[in-house]
Amino acid sequence: MRKTILAASLVVLTAAATNAQAERSFGQIFTECGLGGIIGQAISDKTTADVIAVITNITWDLGTTAVTSNISSPETCARGNAVTAAFILKSYAQLEKDLVLGNGHYLNALAEVVEVAPENKKAFAHAIRAEFAKQTASQSYELLSRQQKAEQLYNIVASHS
Repeated sequence: MRKTILAASLVVLTAAATNAQAERSFGQIFTECGLGGIIGQAISDKTTADVIAVITNITWDLGTTAVTSNISSPETCARGNAVTAAFILKSYAQLEKDLVLGNGHYLNALAEVVEVAPENKKAFAHAIRAEFAKQTASQSYELLSRQQKAEQLYNIVASHS
């Protein structure tokens, strides 16, 4: 039953994605968006990256995250943010601590990675921290895997950079 609901959701989201983002094909959504897109960005060979991205997106949640991110934050789907995604995934635990405190070396490094101007770093950190607090306050947050948490943080950062 759950797979049927997920499949139906995917069809609905795909139709919405086609209307909302006409310039990105269905194949591009599965290779450039969602967790698969984040993982694929770190692979230099585009063919291999695309295959891994599609497999990851389908295996992870039948591609619903990829389609959703294409609709809600299409700017996070484009290749080129591999360094940011890799940094967040690798240093998630330290970033989480810095965000709770409101400052720290990893939060500063994140601002550097996304090339936030020095005069905007404080506002950037404040905005990221506020949205991150909302995410972590959710009851379902503790049920997420480290990769899912990192993807959520990546989406927050991408929307503010």
